[in-house]
Amino acid sequence: MWNIVLVWAGWTWMSGVAWLLYDLWYTNLVCIDGFQSELTDKLEKKWLKVIIGHDKYEPKLDDIVIYSEAVVDSPEVTKARNLAKENKKITLIISYFQFLGEISKYFITVGFAWTNGKSSTTALAIHTAKKLLPNFGLGILWALVPEFDNQSYYLNPDHKNDIRSIFDFILTWKSSDILWTHLLKSVYFFVEACEYKRHFLYLDLDYVVITSLELDHTDYYKDIKDYLSAFQQLINRTKQKVLVPKRLKNVSWSNIQEISIKKIPFTHIRGGHNNVNGSLVLALLTELWKSSGIIRQNLLSSLKTFGWLWRRLELLKTNKNGAKIFTDYGHMASSIELGYLALKKKFPGKKLFVIFQPHQINRIVIGWEDFQRTLKKYDKVMIYDIYAARENIKDFIEHHAFIKKENTRTLNDLGNHFAKICGGTYTTDFSVIIKEIEQTEKNTIIVIYSAWDIDYSLRRRLGSNTE
Repeated sequence: MWNIVLVWAGWTWMSGVAWLLYDLWYTNLVCIDGFQSELTDKLEKKWLKVIIGHDKYEPKLDDIVIYSEAVVDSPEVTKARNLAKENKKITLIISYFQFLGEISKYFITVGFAWTNGKSSTTALAIHTAKKLLPNFGLGILWALVPEFDNQSYYLNPDHKNDIRSIFDFILTWKSSDILWTHLLKSVYFFVEACEYKRHFLYLDLDYVVITSLELDHTDYYKDIKDYLSAFQQLINRTKQKVLVPKRLKNVSWSNIQEISIKKIPFTHIRGGHNNVNGSLVLALLTELWKSSGIIRQNLLSSLKTFGWLWRRLELLKTNKNGAKIFTDYGHMASSIELGYLALKKKFPGKKLFVIFQPHQINRIVIGWEDFQRTLKKYDKVMIYDIYAARENIKDFIEHHAFIKKENTRTLNDLGNHFAKICGGTYTTDFSVIIKEIEQTEKNTIIVIYSAWDIDYSLRRRLGSNTE
């Protein structure tokens, strides 16, 4: 019996693929990750086969392998490729982004792409479309959404059988007449489109929404010109329309539709940046529904009730002293700035305590001054163990004089210096972080911006919000 093998299944987007396939009645799933996490725990609770640790599963010739590019050289992927090569057989061994690209070929596909807020706006659009767009079928993003049954996707039950037919063709090349006569490009697919390594160019896009642009992923993009060139490629490949806010910084593109930004009276989410997200979603859905007779007022009433996302200013819990604790995935200075503005407006008079785990050396080096300016706005700052991924501090010392000047030799040297210039303290001791959180007084709001590795530990130690 062949299996669908998902490698790096403990990460949000890959676990979402596992759940989606399970939801479409595929039971031959094998979920592999190097570490146990909240998401692998959830997969196990539903009796999916979960393997913690690599090189514990031997791929079979007919297996389908879907993997995150972070583990492209994992034993499972490497063995599957070698097995196919040795047997001269075409086998589906495909990355997550390539898989999304295959899905997009069979739907009317709308991509949501920009530097910040991809997940939030994708979820906002899905939330609204699933209520008002009869031929909305599938939405996929990178964050868990409570109203989507705490999953990172939404599957319209009215189109479930048809979508299963599409997936059967993608995974097994088994075709049916209904696929080509009734299903092809007849149902909508909303997807978060990632710009890293130009991954969004895999998608077959009919519409695109872009809300903000700021140089990121500098381990891949050389400069802002290179970064913007990827978005220009995206625009050139989009079949219908590209929507952007008016006066979008850094761009002078043609073939785009600029949207005026209006204040949206959201019921739950906070922050002025959501006016941009909401205005663009309203414009998109108005475009999709302009011939359907649905008026803008109905769109707005559905849009504004959107709730919240996992790790997007998510209220984790309240400590014993009454201090509220928020968690967020933000990893750029602009993200932390938006969080500051949103919390300051929501809780006037409260002190703000930020705990920030830098996500990659590259980001803090490029945004050194921006981080310094933003973090100093908070009343208290702690910097936790830099998540350097595959980077080596030695590569940065030789190319950045300001780092070399401070006699930086190790990652911890960099962390201490970074914390000092941001007006805070640095620690690699997780128990210190927990102690600070637990002892914080009632008049303070705590917000934790972290990479993936400590969020699971935070939830296990502190519990999660039940309010």
